[in-house]
Amino acid sequence: MAKVAAKLFREPGEAKEALGQLKAKGFKEGELVIFTSAERAKELGTDIKPASDVSKLTEMGVPEETVNYYQFGIASGGIVVSVQADEGRTAQAQELLREAPICSLGDRICGTSPGFQAASRMSATNPIDAPMSGDFRRY
Repeated sequence: MAKVAAKLFREPGEAKEALGQLKAKGFKEGELVIFTSAERAKELGTDIKPASDVSKLTEMGVPEETVNYYQFGIASGGIVVSVQADEGRTAQAQELLREAPICSLGDRICGTSPGFQAASRMSATNPIDAPMSGDFRRY
């Protein structure tokens, strides 16, 4: 029985890279389905024709909450890359999608959100490592 693996991407470049990795591992165009808006489909520029109705994933066994999340992501300009294959191949596809890097804007670090950048800067001056003086304004 066919299973589905899917991931939401923000930028067309991220989705293209994931599609390239999937094709390099032997996934055929018939197994790959893209869900996105018409505007983003033009930016994506791939030979795979995007599907417009992400609710079809519900019919393929994806939970409704996940499909609702994907619908919101697509409405916000996202791209859902999905793979429909047998169970073993779907596990491989899910792993490839999970490992796909998320790098889109020059000021963002690969695979992290902007919030993690701030947190990593804060950890360099972590008050837990400093001797406590009682004057918390210093921290």
